[in-house]
Amino acid sequence: MIRFLFALILALSPVAARAQDQRVIRIWGPPAMRGIAERWAEEYRRVHPEARFELTMRGSDTAIPGLYGGVADIALMGRANDVVDDNGFSRTIGYPATRIEIANGSLSVPGKSDAIAILVDAANPIASISLAQLASAVDCGGAVPAARTWGDLGLKGAWAAKPIRIHSYDFGSRTGAWFQHVVTRDGRRMCWDRVAEYGDLRRHDGTIQAAADRIGDAARGDRYALTIANPAQARDGLKLVALADGKAAPVLPTAASVIDRRYPLARRAYAFVDRKPGRPLDPRIAAFLRWTLSPAGQALLAVDHGYLPLDRQTDAEQLALLERMQ
Repeated sequence: MIRFLFALILALSPVAARAQDQRVIRIWGPPAMRGIAERWAEEYRRVHPEARFELTMRGSDTAIPGLYGGVADIALMGRANDVVDDNGFSRTIGYPATRIEIANGSLSVPGKSDAIAILVDAANPIASISLAQLASAVDCGGAVPAARTWGDLGLKGAWAAKPIRIHSYDFGSRTGAWFQHVVTRDGRRMCWDRVAEYGDLRRHDGTIQAAADRIGDAARGDRYALTIANPAQARDGLKLVALADGKAAPVLPTAASVIDRRYPLARRAYAFVDRKPGRPLDPRIAAFLRWTLSPAGQALLAVDHGYLPLDRQTDAEQLALLERMQ
């Protein structure tokens, strides 16, 4: 697989066969990040007119291969790196890629690392659950007994004996796998007898119906649904449920709770670079990444209407990381 990706990168890249212009910063990443990458590049050139950019936005799965294939300087990803990314880079280069957080995921824009929300029927009296309770509802092989009824999640009266039915992202998708990583600690023994999974659907006219919309549509016809979608589905009979992580107070997904990291199912976006241990990062790359983390760079995230800015502490930590690379 690694060799195949490497060959694909070389075949697809128009810059692989010619000498690299040292002024050009080559950025690879997913199509969802093209908008913010273009805005960053355009505004950066206003203060650094000598800079040039080449954007190749074919997907997160090709971003890090572009980096270790020698045709990318920065790999953008709207998800955390996984074992495939890590092995591909380290086995080819001999050391790990360096990761810098550059943005928070969106609150509810599909494809832009949108937060995962838990929703229920508007008539359901439950207001909040813990991540441990959520895990017990979806993972039948966990350390605690599976929650099969709403009474197992604390509801009384007429709701106590009603079954929990799960409507979720496909657990084989990146989003579903991330949910499992955070909530079930990578447990894979899901309660398949009451789980319905949904992925993106391509319509006959070529348009895409996002998985979150498919989940919401299905859950609105199921009074006893426990819905795993995004916050935009909180309408037309579905309401959000606050989540508690450990002893922390339950939190609803909002832009503020995503930015300050209080909401436990918010996601992040990253930039990866090739920096040899003990050697400084290419000054051109470091300068551009510092600019993306500046107030001007982070403000452009709002213009792009999707990814959210970093909180001040995280932003300062990433700037300090870049400083240590010099």
